[in-house]
Amino acid sequence: MKQTLCEALYALPQGGVVARRRTICKPLAAVLAGIALLIINFVAVDDKSGALSMLLLVAGAVLVIYGAVATILRLVGSERVPYDSVNKCYMCYRERYYDRVLLDPLRRAIECGDAMAIEQMPTTNVSAVVLVEYGTPSRGVVAYALYEYAEFENRLILGPVIHGR
Repeated sequence: MKQTLCEALYALPQGGVVARRRTICKPLAAVLAGIALLIINFVAVDDKSGALSMLLLVAGAVLVIYGAVATILRLVGSERVPYDSVNKCYMCYRERYYDRVLLDPLRRAIECGDAMAIEQMPTTNVSAVVLVEYGTPSRGVVAYALYEYAEFENRLILGPVIHGR
């Protein structure tokens, strides 16, 4: 489902959306936070408070390990995500589930680009109708694809529809 939207976004004219690796800032921040917790544990916490020391030790170790693994995967991995080169930001992925009775209003809202109507529709936990969306944080560029679950697979009903360019 993601791939269909990504291909449509990459095909926009003037290279508005390109495929880029995710930034490594967040995983590196996790590593630094973990190192800070480990330093606090060894410098500022006395040996009498075993529970606090163990909490800082475990939390610091988890953050360092998670950050290191995520950083390595982002550096050597082949995963690419849509990046809006005009607004200079990564596009956010979102997937929402709706009841089948909302299919026609949802289709009309997507075709018109009515984001407020889409946001106000009640969602469910059952994937009868799936709305997949990639959008910039400012909502300047939004791409939608609408799928219906039928016969043990998600079938494309509408899309990809791109608003904003």
